[in-house]
Amino acid sequence: MTSTFGWLAIDPKQRRRMMEAVDQFRDETTLDDLGFGAIRDAFSNTLFPGVSSIQTRLRYVLFIPWLLQEASHRDTVGRMQSQFREAEFRLITALQSGKETVGVIGRDAGRTLQRLPSEIYWVAIGRWGLVESGFSARRYFERELLRREELKATPRADDPDVPIRLTPTGLDPRLPPPPEHLLRETTFALRPEDARYLREAITRTAAGSLFAHLVTHRPENWTDETNQPAGVGDPAIRQGLPPELEALVDRATKFALYAQGANLLYNLLVAEATHKTDQHGSALEEVYTQRLGEWFTEVQDVKPLHARDRELIWQTVIHSGRRLSATTKDFVGTWADAVANARAAADLIGNHQLRCKIVGREREKKGPRARLTPGNQLALDAWGGASGTGRFDYLWTNARRHLQDLYDAEETA
Repeated sequence: MTSTFGWLAIDPKQRRRMMEAVDQFRDETTLDDLGFGAIRDAFSNTLFPGVSSIQTRLRYVLFIPWLLQEASHRDTVGRMQSQFREAEFRLITALQSGKETVGVIGRDAGRTLQRLPSEIYWVAIGRWGLVESGFSARRYFERELLRREELKATPRADDPDVPIRLTPTGLDPRLPPPPEHLLRETTFALRPEDARYLREAITRTAAGSLFAHLVTHRPENWTDETNQPAGVGDPAIRQGLPPELEALVDRATKFALYAQGANLLYNLLVAEATHKTDQHGSALEEVYTQRLGEWFTEVQDVKPLHARDRELIWQTVIHSGRRLSATTKDFVGTWADAVANARAAADLIGNHQLRCKIVGREREKKGPRARLTPGNQLALDAWGGASGTGRFDYLWTNARRHLQDLYDAEETA
């Protein structure tokens, strides 16, 4: 299918304008003007393997295998694939019939939905062992046809208790059976057998992660959605963590705090260049100067991000399969040392070398789209007053929704 935005590849000026407009609608924790993304994502995937920012409800990881099984009764791979796609659309209606309104993928788009649940959750069901690692829906359908041929060609054993050896389907044979009338009416509520299966799968395949720990160690004061912990650094979560996991969470929360400070200073520089005001008419230069002061008070209450901490962070990135450039290490190190040596936020704000470092870092990461590149008035005009100022939550928003689904199932068991 030809992309609607095919012109972006041949018109650099229009492409830049489009990308700058898109920037304004991104989540404040995902914008990455200073190149912290690889570290943020490494922590996210180490703490919550299999979870992604576009997932909604946990039961989708079971819906997908169930729909695969339902579609496999057709007589060709092509018809199986068509039926599977049709089932994903029918699932939207079934969830709405079950009175689900929040978290339904395709609730508004309906049959115009471009990114189906199977695409969104496929990494999760592979990571948690619901399907073979690296598997695909097509491969599953091919194996189902192969198994039919094997059954036809295999002579019946005299002893009915002797199992027939068939090619594995690629789906976990321990999957709970689907509920009746799945595509007529269903909900996101996990049955007790669903929850038991998913707890076992996650703790087995993601052992040592914060996600696996929380699956089996519900914080005492987390009773329902109204009192969920605010983030991975919440004392309710950190209480009772194994030492190695506690150290990982500590580094993650500390890095999120340090990265936010750098992004606040970056936004101050942009505010100085634009002279914009907020919705209340306050100069954004003053707003970010104040926010940096508040941030500096907070960062003084934690231990510095020492060289040893940084080395362990680099190892986390490498172990997650990501690359980390020497310039990224240098930038993080320079910023961390500057924060450790500062006595007040003004020491950071007025540090000329630090300002130049941030300008150069943005230019390195964004090229011609860098707002602080001299003469790039278009990018400055497109700045909406904030870019990447939120603190990294490492997919906590999505992970806690999944955990809540599991906890709710425990209460109904």
